[in-house]
Amino acid sequence: MGRVGVIVNPVSGTDVRRVFSTAGFMDNMQKARILRGILAGIESTGVREVLVTPDFYGVAEYGVRQYLKNGGTMEAVFIDMKVEGDPSDTVRAVEIMVREGVGSIVLLGGDGTVRLASKVSRDTPLVPVSTGTNNVIPFSIDGTLAGMAAGAVAEGLVGPGALIRMKRIEVYVDGVYVDHALVDAAGTKYPFKGSRAIIDVGMVTDAVVAYAPPDSIGLASIAAAVNPVSARDDFGVYFRVGGGRRVRAVLAPGVVRNVLVNGVSRVKLETPVELEDPLTVELDGEREIPVYGGLVFAKITRRGPLIVDVRKALVELYKAWNG
Repeated sequence: MGRVGVIVNPVSGTDVRRVFSTAGFMDNMQKARILRGILAGIESTGVREVLVTPDFYGVAEYGVRQYLKNGGTMEAVFIDMKVEGDPSDTVRAVEIMVREGVGSIVLLGGDGTVRLASKVSRDTPLVPVSTGTNNVIPFSIDGTLAGMAAGAVAEGLVGPGALIRMKRIEVYVDGVYVDHALVDAAGTKYPFKGSRAIIDVGMVTDAVVAYAPPDSIGLASIAAAVNPVSARDDFGVYFRVGGGRRVRAVLAPGVVRNVLVNGVSRVKLETPVELEDPLTVELDGEREIPVYGGLVFAKITRRGPLIVDVRKALVELYKAWNG
């Protein structure tokens, strides 16, 4: 019998972008309800045990209680870890789950949550469920279906064709690897991290985008407007902000704007691209790397996490169930 890990990010979907956009709040009660559906979906595939991450607000504990109260029979084991209430919780939880040999991990969060998990997920497939803001990678999907896909992978009911090896954008300062993004990495004029979220595209100098489907929001939407990029494409897109070509893009929920861009080009895998003297570097929607001088390069590689293609996994699961 396989095991599945489940991580709930209690603070996803609450950042400052709600001040100037139509992004809604994903409250923790709703996350608990989604978790209840995820657990039911996992159980339906034959999985008998899930590893769950405790969280600072007790969201996962409440969701598990409701699942059991309503007839759930799967054993939910909370992993033994100290909760700090910051992004390090996700990293530590994934490390423990990988070490425990789970067959897949469900993540309730946004692109930032997936990025954190990808630091240590290795070859353990991830099923990201959207509860964030400008989500490009996480699926907007019913929790039951996401749980079914995760359980099917853990139980070996689907083949490797239902898994996608994502790209990642590795950021180097003076030749030293610092961190990575999965969707976009951008140079900004912000001198400090601050609220982290990018609320003014005019503060972005240039960007490298590895994944830009047409339904993207944020900087990936700008790339999608000039050259859509799928997860399976062996290239990305680079552009500078300002001058040149005018494109219309969705910068945040309810925020459709014209943006001037220039220097648009495709970027092949393993090709370093210099960012133009950034003060901070944005990773997947948030300012993460302060730069105190030196050359900053971004390079797209195929060293990202394994993501479950939920639709393909469900097709194979239904075939396994119904012949």
